[in-house]
Amino acid sequence: MSDPALDDQVTVLIPPDVPAGAQPNGGREVVHSGEVFGTEWSLRLVRKGSTNPANDDAYLAQLVKACSQTLSLIDQQMSLWLATSDIVRFNSLAAGQEMLLPEPLATVISKAFVICDETEGAFNPGLYEAVEQCGFGASNQADPVASGLAFSQECEAAPSATGMLQDSVLAKREGFALDLNGIAKGYAVDLLCDVIRSHPDTTACFVEIGGELKGYGTRADGMPFWVDLAPDGSEQNLTYRAALYGWACATSGEAERYHRRGDSRYSHILAPQTGASVKSDLIAATVFDKECARADALATAMMVMGTERALAFADNQAIPCVLSPRTGTADVISSAMQDWL
Repeated sequence: MSDPALDDQVTVLIPPDVPAGAQPNGGREVVHSGEVFGTEWSLRLVRKGSTNPANDDAYLAQLVKACSQTLSLIDQQMSLWLATSDIVRFNSLAAGQEMLLPEPLATVISKAFVICDETEGAFNPGLYEAVEQCGFGASNQADPVASGLAFSQECEAAPSATGMLQDSVLAKREGFALDLNGIAKGYAVDLLCDVIRSHPDTTACFVEIGGELKGYGTRADGMPFWVDLAPDGSEQNLTYRAALYGWACATSGEAERYHRRGDSRYSHILAPQTGASVKSDLIAATVFDKECARADALATAMMVMGTERALAFADNQAIPCVLSPRTGTADVISSAMQDWL
C-alpha cells in the first residue's frame, strides 16, 4: 500500500459500491508488521477516536496476539513445511483411507474444490507431487533446473476431487495429494480481517500477507486503503492504484517465484494437465473479490487460462480483474473492472 501521490501514467480504480461522501472518522491509526508463512504480514488498524490514546499499545497488542494465534492455527493445519500439520498427515494416507478434517481446514478445502470445479480445473489443489518435483515445494528435491525436471516434466492430470469431501471427512485417492498454497494465504487474510473487525474499538482495517490484501472501511482521514499494481512487480512500472473498501485483492504472476534458465523464466504456477510450469500469454493476473481466498485462487486460475479464456471467464462471472499480457501490450480489464474506472 502506498500514499496517494500519482503520476499521469497511473489509473485510479474505485469500487462502485463505495459510499458517497466518505468523511474522516476521527479514529487513530496503529500499525504492526511481522513475518509468517515465510513472508511478511502487516496490519493497519483504525481505532475509534473516542477511546483513550494511552491504551493504543494494549489494543494493538491484544489484536496482534489474536491474529498470531489464528495464523499459528492455519500453519498447523495447512503448512506443507510442518511434518505434523494436518495436510501433511492427509497426504501421507494410503489410497482409500479417510480423515476427519478440523476447522478451518475443512472450509478451505471445500472452497478450493468449488473453485476447481468453477474454473474447470485451472485452479487445482491436487498438484502437490508436481509442485514438489518442479522444485517449488517443501522437500529438498534435486535441483530442478540442473536436472531439467522444471522444463520437461509431463504427468497425468490430478484425479478429480468430486465426492472426496463429505461432511468434513476427506477421502484419499490414488495420485491425489493436497497443496493449498494457492488459497490458504488469502483465507488467512480473510480470517484476520474477521478477528480485527470483531473488536468493538475497531472502525477500519487493512491486512496484508505476502501481497494478498484486504481493506475494510476508510482510513482515519476518510481516504480508502490503497493498493498499487505493477504487472512485473516493479514499483517503477506502476500502472494502477485501487481503493479497497470492503474488497480483497490478489495478484498471481511470474514475478512471485520462478526458476531461470538463460533468459527464460519458469513460473511456480503449474499447468494442471502437464504438471510443468504454465506457458501462459500472461505475466500477471490481478483479481478483486469480497473474499481474499477466492481472489487468491482465481488469480492463479487466470494465469493458467491465458488472456482469452480468463477474460471470457471473468466477464461471465462478473469478476473484476486486470490481465497483463506477456507481449507488453496494454493491460486487459474485465467488464466488471470497467465499473471501477
